[in-house]
Amino acid sequence: MTRAANAAATREKVLAAARELFITSKYDDVKAADIARAAGVAHGLVFHHFGSKQGLYSEVLCAIGREVLDLHVSNPDVPLGERIRRSHAAHLSYLVAHRELALNLLLQPWGAEEPFDAVRDDGNRKLCENLGLDFDRPAVRAVLRMYTTAADQLARDYLLSEHPFDENVVVEMLMTVLAGALRAARVADPSLEVDRVVEELARP
Repeated sequence: MTRAANAAATREKVLAAARELFITSKYDDVKAADIARAAGVAHGLVFHHFGSKQGLYSEVLCAIGREVLDLHVSNPDVPLGERIRRSHAAHLSYLVAHRELALNLLLQPWGAEEPFDAVRDDGNRKLCENLGLDFDRPAVRAVLRMYTTAADQLARDYLLSEHPFDENVVVEMLMTVLAGALRAARVADPSLEVDRVVEELARP
């Protein structure tokens, strides 16, 4: 194995070990020495590859966020409403399959971790591509961040069994909240054309 390949493999070991520890323990309880031990590497390599524990934590969150982004259905041959429903269903299934990860890492409030907020915005940009909207328009960006916050809370309650609704009902609730958010964007920016999108979202 070349030096570069060895370094890349070590980095992945550290990242995988940190991911498991951050899922099961609070951030402050996880020490760099614990991560190095779990990864089977020298203590100094944790900092060599990620700079700090905070840097490693941010990279763990961003890697998880990218996994979720890959679940989005973006095939233009699939009707818009079905595309977004499939994306929501895949997202919920991922959260259920990775419950501890979702509750302890993924479903965080905005502002808790700046690099992760950037990944969330990438998700909103991807959603905008599906919807045919411009995420850089302030009204669109504002309401989609609001929508993401609401969606995360609904998902958290779903995982914690805080309500009796099944996955299909939760997906339809998310679709309705999304449509409402788009209407709210037009309150701030009357020039936005959202009627067609809202109509397509309503089609099963």
